[in-house]
Amino acid sequence: MEEIVRSLIKKLERSDLSKFRVVSLPDFFLDIIIKFDKMNFFLENVDKIYRQGGGNISIERPIITSGGNAANTALALARLGVESYLICKTSELGKVIASHFLQGVNNKFKISKEMSITASFEIEGRNIMFSYPGPARDFSFEDLGEDDLEIISSSDLLYVGNWNLNMKGTELIEKVFNFAKSKGTKTYLDIGDPSTKLDEIDSLIDVLSSGCADIMSLNENELKYLSAKLGIDEKDPFDTIPCIERVLKTRIDLHTKSYSFSRGKVVKTFEIKPRAVTGAGDAWNAGNILGELIGLNDTERLLLANAVAAVYLKSFPNRGSLEDVKNFLASYNFLTK
Repeated sequence: MEEIVRSLIKKLERSDLSKFRVVSLPDFFLDIIIKFDKMNFFLENVDKIYRQGGGNISIERPIITSGGNAANTALALARLGVESYLICKTSELGKVIASHFLQGVNNKFKISKEMSITASFEIEGRNIMFSYPGPARDFSFEDLGEDDLEIISSSDLLYVGNWNLNMKGTELIEKVFNFAKSKGTKTYLDIGDPSTKLDEIDSLIDVLSSGCADIMSLNENELKYLSAKLGIDEKDPFDTIPCIERVLKTRIDLHTKSYSFSRGKVVKTFEIKPRAVTGAGDAWNAGNILGELIGLNDTERLLLANAVAAVYLKSFPNRGSLEDVKNFLASYNFLTK
């Protein structure tokens, strides 16, 4: 593994990452993250306050930051040195907030009356989110102007996330991915947690079966829902994924807490002490996209994606740079893990 790491670092140092352009859409959220050490403490205090008719629970200092699949991915890509664009809808206040948090990203805002907001409770390493999608719930292809389409046309890759919260998500994927592919732009999809849109998974599958998504990023939960809808009952995800890939005509990249997987290659994740739960998948996607852009082999690409996610988790709320990722890889003791 150490030899692979040295090769990866050299390839990162030789690559001119600023020549690559990635467009991410369609969501920016204001994230408010509140942490509790124990679930029992959380439940007991909520129950107590409820029974007494209302009141206050004192908490540790919350984290207020940028969120949303597209915004997180766009920021991570910018920190890695890629020319990164975000196209999203938000309010005038959201524009100010996003501009503050998303420094280094080329932001293209569609002004709405509302802002997307998530309150996230991180309890015992698990993440429970309460999301108000706001303008992210109805982002459509028609929201894109001629200048947006020109940027997509001249990009190396188009990322679309947040299908699960976007009521027009399936239509957006179909139209914008087909447009991008007609211009030679690669397409990358992260659908998010589909449990709230189970009735639309069939329509999504119909669209994806045309092959409009070149790459699809999934976690275990998303893989479970897709395989169930497709009637694939393989117990081993390594057997399930090729079956789904054949139906959807895409490459599936799986990321989990313990490993990542792509085209038969498995790479373990890094053992770290995480400072966050929220957003790790978005950081992983950014690393995976970067690996795709610079032509890494599958093992190197997954290793890079895992490293970007690890640096994010151990540095949050700070966002790691490419130099941080290289230093992390160079200093990680693979022999003792």
